[in-house]
Amino acid sequence: MKQILILLSFIAISLFGYSDTLDYYHVYLNDYLIGQYNSNSEKPSIVLNHSELKDNDVITVRYGTDHPCIECVYVLSVIIEVKEKTPKAETTENFGKLSIPLKDLLYFQKKYEINKYHFNYHVYTENSLKQEDNGAYLFELKII
Repeated sequence: MKQILILLSFIAISLFGYSDTLDYYHVYLNDYLIGQYNSNSEKPSIVLNHSELKDNDVITVRYGTDHPCIECVYVLSVIIEVKEKTPKAETTENFGKLSIPLKDLLYFQKKYEINKYHFNYHVYTENSLKQEDNGAYLFELKII
């Protein structure tokens, strides 16, 4: 009788149970980890002090998923309200490095007095550059 109850329990769990996967991302300043998040994290605001930054500093995001796309381009873009091309980074690797030099962001800070930058992530098919997902808003970077 116990075996039948255990078998029925496994069947019920497999039919009614729900399993979801999470995308995850890590944010680095140069090679120093400054944040680890997943798709359920509240969207963070990362603050950097301008006086502590150097010209060769880089913000790197590594975004991973357990259902990677084959022949896709992973794109990290910075969204700000200007009429110039904004920085972006691309890779073809799941959890690959997506790096944006801070000097590119500091250029916009100096020229337009902008200190908030919004980082978004998208996946495109490699052949057609057709967007495969709706994208994800990752975080806000503030340079004070």
